[in-house]
Amino acid sequence: MKRLILLALVLCGLALSSCEKEPKHRSYYVLYFSAHVVDEAGNPIQGIYACPEPNAFYGRSGYSDYQGEISGFVHIHPSELHNIVFEDVDGEYNGGEFESLELDISDKVKQTKKGSGDWYQGTYKAELGDVTLTLKAQDDNNTNEEESL
Repeated sequence: MKRLILLALVLCGLALSSCEKEPKHRSYYVLYFSAHVVDEAGNPIQGIYACPEPNAFYGRSGYSDYQGEISGFVHIHPSELHNIVFEDVDGEYNGGEFESLELDISDKVKQTKKGSGDWYQGTYKAELGDVTLTLKAQDDNNTNEEESL
C-alpha cells in the first residue's frame, strides 16, 4: 500500500512539474504599408503581390493596381526583422515576368500609435515609395527552341 501511495505522489509531482504556464496570447502590433511598384524604366507594374515577412499572421496583403500602387496592413509579432516580399504572380501578363524582391524595410517603419498593455504594441507605418523590380532573364534554351520553330 505504501508503494502505491508513493507511486501516486511521484506521478502527481511529475504531472504538476511539467505544467508550465503558457501565455494566453503573444504580443503583436499592426503594420500598415504602402509602395509604388515600377520597372527599371519607371513604368508602373500591375499585379505584383506584396507580403510582409517573416512574422505576419493576420491582415490584408495586396496586389499593385494599374498605377503600381499597393497598400495593406498586417498584424505582426515583434521582430527585429522587417521584410516585405514582392512577387510577380501573373507571369508574362502586365509587362513581363519580374524577379521577386525581398526588401528590408526596418529603417522605414515608424510608430504612429502607442500600444496598450503588454500584448498590443501599437500601430506602425512603412511608406516605401518607389520599389523597382527587374525583368527575369530570358532562358537561352527557350529562345533557341522558339527560333528553330
